[in-house]
This record gives sequence, structure tokens and C-alpha cells, in this order.
Amino acid sequence: MAVGRLFLLCIALLFPCTSLTNKVHAESFSLFFEEQTAQKTDNLSVLPSWKRILEFKNIAEDRDDFSIQMWRKLISSLANEPAENRIYKTNMWLNSFPYKQDNWIYGKSDHWATPTEFLTHGGDCEDFAIIKYITLRELGFTPEQLKVSIVYDVYSGTDHAFLLVKHNDKDFVLDNRNHEISAHHYYERYKPYYVFNEKEVITFERPMIATTIRDETNDTILPGNR
Repeated sequence: MAVGRLFLLCIALLFPCTSLTNKVHAESFSLFFEEQTAQKTDNLSVLPSWKRILEFKNIAEDRDDFSIQMWRKLISSLANEPAENRIYKTNMWLNSFPYKQDNWIYGKSDHWATPTEFLTHGGDCEDFAIIKYITLRELGFTPEQLKVSIVYDVYSGTDHAFLLVKHNDKDFVLDNRNHEISAHHYYERYKPYYVFNEKEVITFERPMIATTIRDETNDTILPGNR
């Protein structure tokens, strides 16, 4: 995953000073944002790759690609399931797609895949998060319940992305590394750079931690940049 620290700086510079919000607003969505000072904007032009995906997110019904047709069938099959089942099964099904770095597919360091691109080729961690966002939107979840989250992994010292879902005052994490959707083990491990949905982008002042923290009870470190 190529989050790009210079890119993050550019986002910060683009935000107007009046977009500063207090930490209560950030914490009200998730415990991930506890004690974090945030800036919020509804100007999605700070994320041109995200705007591109939103403009092209609709997938033609008559496409012959097998993966796209199966994605449509998944949505139909989950439409009447309880919300937590929709969350869990969406994560499980989409995690079956291959992880591929952007330079393997597109020949460049960073590319955010449209649904069609992901379902055809697979993708990296932010591509998994984005297709899960779009899938859950198709399944009736609101933008306010969903945040694509670009984060810092304090265990491995690398950047990562996943989808954060809020339902009935509970956090769920849809992560391409893990089929488990409980957020319990994520609060200490990940610190947010920025999170977004189709209505807003929120950036945080304290994601870039100087020290890499490792869990002394578990020496297993997941591969970074996945």
C-alpha cells in the first residue's frame, strides 16, 4: 500500500482552517479515534482517486465477467440477511480475491481500483476496503455507517487500510488480512491517518508515531503494506 506521506501533507494543506473539529465528533464514530484531534471536510476533491471511483462505481448488469456476475449474486443473496451477517459474509467473500500490489497490475506505485478493476484483477489493501464499502452501500448501509480507514500499524511500522463499520453502536473491521470482523484487537494496533466516505474526509493529527510497538505476548508480525 502506498499511502504517501507527502500526499497526506497535501491533504492537510488543502483543508481550510475552519474545518477543524473537536475530538468528540471523531470519537462519536469509533473508539479508534479516541483522544485524536481531527480535521473534517466535505470537499472530496482532496481525494481525486476516490472521486474517480464514486463516478464509475456502477457496474453494468450485462457484463460477462464471471467475478462481476458473482458479486451481483452475492448482493442479491445477502439482501435480506441480518446486518451483522451482511457485514461478515461481505468480508469473507471479498477476502477470497487475490492480494496484488498496484505495480503488479497497473505498473505504478499507487492506484485505487474501481469495483470492475478489483473484481477483475484483485488489489491491495485499500482496494479491498473500497470494494467492501461499495458492497455494503449496495446492501443498504448508509455512508454515515462506513469509513474507509487509512491507518498506521504500530506493531509492524507499516501503513494499512481497512473498512470500519458502525452498527448498533458497535465497531466492525473488514480487513483483507483477517476474516474476523470484531474490532476489539484493532484499537491499540492501528492509528488513523485519515478516513473517508462519500460525504466527508477526516484527517488526524497524531498518526505518525515515532516508535514501533510490538505485542510482547505475540511476536507474530503480519506482513506490512498489505
